Amino acid sequence: MPAGGPKTSLATEQLVGDVKSSVDLSKTFTNDFAVQANETEGFKTTTTPAGPNG
Repeated sequence: MPAGGPKTSLATEQLVGDVKSSVDLSKTFTNDFAVQANETEGFKTTTTPAGPNG
């Protein structure tokens, strides 16, 4: 997932009123599985995972 993906998703949920409190995006999704799979298969990761602010 691109670095801005979680932040975009959160903004959408906030827009429709589904999110009513603060969210630490770094705890909602990580690329750990995908990064490990890429390393195992010999691919280089080219995006940066989102931090706590998306």
